[in-house]
Amino acid sequence: MALTDIFISYSRRDSEFVKQLTERLQNASLDVWVDWEDIPYSSNWWDEISQAVTGASAFVCVLSDDYFKSDTCRAELKLAEEANKRIIPVYYKDFDRRLNNSNAVAKTNWLLLQTGNNFGASFEILLDTLNADLDWRKFHSRLQMRASEWAQKGNDSSYHLFGQDLDDVIKKLEHQQDKSPQFTTLQLNYVEASKAGARELVRKQLRGFYWAALAYSVVQIFVIYFWDFDSMSETAMIKMSWVWLPGLSFALGGLTVGRHKMRRAFIVMAVTMALFAVFYSVVWPLL
Repeated sequence: MALTDIFISYSRRDSEFVKQLTERLQNASLDVWVDWEDIPYSSNWWDEISQAVTGASAFVCVLSDDYFKSDTCRAELKLAEEANKRIIPVYYKDFDRRLNNSNAVAKTNWLLLQTGNNFGASFEILLDTLNADLDWRKFHSRLQMRASEWAQKGNDSSYHLFGQDLDDVIKKLEHQQDKSPQFTTLQLNYVEASKAGARELVRKQLRGFYWAALAYSVVQIFVIYFWDFDSMSETAMIKMSWVWLPGLSFALGGLTVGRHKMRRAFIVMAVTMALFAVFYSVVWPLL
């Protein structure tokens, strides 16, 4: 699935105008995806169209009677609406307004782009529109592509966001209020699934670390108290508790209250060692 700057949706009857528009956009160093093939519907072809719409930062639709009469054009427009794409309706010839059943087209300012003397000025307005918030729209398209792939793979956790990628998305999610387009439901679900997957990964990693600490502490206890048990005094055994008690309390604290945050395990260890220090310095001398 490739990222592009623009997807152009049009009726084949308007091909000549679209070819002129595409050439001008490409000359402006914009990456344009446009389907020139007049072929019948097939699942592979429609999958390619769907991926192209998903990967485009902007969706330009060339309005005409034939556009709204075309099942394919209406389906492409619906895909763009569902993906919260920046939809830019281009008006270059008159058409019957009653044919339009798209809320996105109805509520969006149409860009008058007619061939002739005013084409250059209108085209500059189109470029300004396309370049507005381009970084955000490219980010939005990348995230939509990854979310779509995750959904297509049955919500497979191996397709989750991790590390810096997840951190960047979370930061952008927190500051999306003044951005357009907004995150889609699919994107939000994908981010939440990725966050849950990251938490589960941390939990598994910490659990392995805690079990290793517990095993090491048990080995220390065995060596100290069972190997040299007969040769050690009670005071010496208490002193040796400073060796194994930190690891043991850290491991047990982690397996109980620190499953998601190691800081809690350190708190348990610190409290345990503080209590032991009080016992060793105050209680033990009185026994």
